[in-house]
Amino acid sequence: MIYISTYYIIVWIAATIGALLVGNYIKRKNKVALYRCGIVILTVFILLIIILNEKILDYVWLMAIIYGISVSTTGFPFNMMESELVSDKERTKYIGYKHAFGEATKVIAPIFLGAYITYTSYKTAAILVLAFSIIKLINSCFIKNVNVVKEKIDLRKFVNTLKKHSQYPILKLYIIEFLKGITVNGVLDKIIALLIIYEVKTDLNLGIWSSIFSVCMIITMFVFAKKYNKNSSNTILTVCSFNIIVSFILLLFSINITTIILYNIVYYIFIKIVFSISEINLFDYANKPPFSKELNVEYFIFREIFLNSGRILGYVILLLIGLTRNLEYLKIFFLCMTIALILTIRISKNINRKNQENYKNT
Repeated sequence: MIYISTYYIIVWIAATIGALLVGNYIKRKNKVALYRCGIVILTVFILLIIILNEKILDYVWLMAIIYGISVSTTGFPFNMMESELVSDKERTKYIGYKHAFGEATKVIAPIFLGAYITYTSYKTAAILVLAFSIIKLINSCFIKNVNVVKEKIDLRKFVNTLKKHSQYPILKLYIIEFLKGITVNGVLDKIIALLIIYEVKTDLNLGIWSSIFSVCMIITMFVFAKKYNKNSSNTILTVCSFNIIVSFILLLFSINITTIILYNIVYYIFIKIVFSISEINLFDYANKPPFSKELNVEYFIFREIFLNSGRILGYVILLLIGLTRNLEYLKIFFLCMTIALILTIRISKNINRKNQENYKNT
């Protein structure tokens, strides 16, 4: 737990610093070109994992920095391209399908790569990774670089603009991103994984259950992409809130295989829906003036700062719990994360209610 926490603290500090540097570059120049650089850095990261194998523990801090840089150079430009190229009407479908295919990749890729290494060699696996990276680089050539302002980032101007347009719930969206960083996009999934490992004992059982949970999420995201309606968002969030509270209470009173499985099902279905809804709102407001053009980069820089701050705080707390070796503190932290999830739902419902009121008034 200590090594995991320290690793991810370094990753997200590197990613936050990287976001500031990346934002300054892509506002004046080419975000697609930087995205390609990110693909190369991520490829180097994966190749190092393959080449170093068991020796990777000797270079874990260097690997954390490389991964953090790859996150900022791929994720930040990609988020901006999503905002610019995906229309608000298509956003629900896009986010649903993106999460579904992303989760499918998480399941299939490790199995495929592991089997490939087993039956061939590390060298041929490295060649395969390079081949996939080249395909991604070729695909990136078809992406247009739009909304180039050719100015330096101006965070102060963004804050002043935010104050002038207080009718937009941007700060609330950032608070959700902070809570997301503490929970589902940070330490919560690691704690859940540790609980599963503790109960199922073997890697095979862990793989089976993880695959089942992933299938649940894939199905959920496909249904979400096709059926989600913004008018019914608050009803959906209420259902999600109820399931999160019930599953946590059961887990708090008795940590066993049944309650852990139940919580995982809730996590992969209802908690993912909650943050998919908030993601739709976040990207919708990124396309509204005055944030859609001149201040679009700053909009996403602040998003990264809030999100990564939540991640760092979560792992710092997990690190301190690991140092104390007291599981009672872990239960308290779990309670705090559940409260954070309920608070996220409350804020999201408030944003959705105001969105519907504004829509009726237009």
